[in-house]
Amino acid sequence: MTSNIYKIQDTESQVDYTQYRVASSEQGKRIAVASAKGGAGSTSIAANLAWVLSQQLDNRVACADLDFVSGDLDLHLNISANNRLTEMLQYPERLEPIVFERSGVKAAEKLHVFTGYSQQLAQEFWPDSAAFEATSIFCQQQTDYLIWDIPSFCLRDSVGFEAICSADIRIVIIEPTLASIRHTNQLLTQLVTDHDQQTILILNHTKPEKASLISLADVNQAMGQAVDLVIPFSPEKMLSTATLGSQVADDNGRLGRVFKQLGVKVTGEQQAASSGLKRWFRRG
Repeated sequence: MTSNIYKIQDTESQVDYTQYRVASSEQGKRIAVASAKGGAGSTSIAANLAWVLSQQLDNRVACADLDFVSGDLDLHLNISANNRLTEMLQYPERLEPIVFERSGVKAAEKLHVFTGYSQQLAQEFWPDSAAFEATSIFCQQQTDYLIWDIPSFCLRDSVGFEAICSADIRIVIIEPTLASIRHTNQLLTQLVTDHDQQTILILNHTKPEKASLISLADVNQAMGQAVDLVIPFSPEKMLSTATLGSQVADDNGRLGRVFKQLGVKVTGEQQAASSGLKRWFRRG
């Protein structure tokens, strides 16, 4: 029998995350983006979602990278990274609004990016659960949405696993491979969903669809459910996000439409309510 690598704690000792999600109108929603197996494009998806929410749907957004060693969220959003996120997680008792403004790098209007990148190849710091929750709630109080880009390796750790468990919206990325399907099934089995939580399953074609031996129908059958969105194989456009900081969410083609649909699923808003139109009504 295959052991379940995602079962970090016994049920009796698991934290009740409801206290963190009972948010007032002053607290934004928490989004966790992760893939059960690395290399599925979760950072690209997190960056483009942040762009859609902030630039196309006119929301205040914080996007944070939990990979302190090999993370590259800064490249996707074309910013100069810092290590302020590490400091925030180390000293959550010092958090106040001015810290948010000074620690986050402004990638665009209403979009702040938080990183804690180390200059070392070894993991020098890792937060505890209490510090992660305190920092998350603090950021949610400053924004409409907080997006955590969670690397797959830390889902085996209690903090990383709790990060996706506690999110209001969990975005899970899957590839059309046997390994990705198996690990994603294991992860989803452990993600107990409360009535106020949402899980979005995205199939990302990181290889040509014609070359894949596993079809969309095969993935749906193996998962026992239909995926919510399918990202087509678009290496040139996705590469531009990772290397040039240009967002495919602004593309008018099929790829751009997928990210617009993701924004609608997250917010419940119709894309017709563009940022400019929303601002016009607000002024009126």
